[in-house]
Order: sequence, then C-alpha cells, then structure tokens
Amino acid sequence: MTDDHLPESGSVSVTPAEFDWAIINSLLQAQRDTTTSLERYLLYVTHDDFEIPTDQADLCLEQAITSQERALEDLKAAREYLQQHDDESH
Repeated sequence: MTDDHLPESGSVSVTPAEFDWAIINSLLQAQRDTTTSLERYLLYVTHDDFEIPTDQADLCLEQAITSQERALEDLKAAREYLQQHDDESH
C-alpha cells in the first residue's frame, strides 16, 4: 500500500467499496492536515499579540505541501491500480 492507504497493483484483492474508502480517506486526511496548517497560520496573523516567526510559517507550508503530495501519490496509485485492473478484465 502507498502510505498505508491504497493497495499496490496486483498485491491484494480489494472490493470496490474498500478501494473507494481508501481514496476518500486519503483525501480527507490531506484536507485535515491542510486545514490544521491554515488554522495555525490564521491564529498568528489574526492576533496582534503574535508575530509569526518565519520558521513557523515555513512549517505550516511544509505540512500542507507534504499532505497534498501524499494525497497526490495515493491518487496516482489509485489511477494506476484501476488502469491495470481494467487491462486485466479485457
């Protein structure tokens, strides 16, 4: 599985519902991580008492980037899995 979400092609038999859930779960996790980073950043910029250190802003961005990259990898793996599965059924 890629990041413990999606099956590697040919390694496991997965029901359509399990496969759909793996994709949905991956997207939800990416959104959750991005939202957390956004909330942290908003906390800094909306309170006059706080100044956001550059390293903290960089951390927020890095977390959002990593999360989106993980979701993208999972989606690519899902597409590849579907394409291989479709090729095998023809």
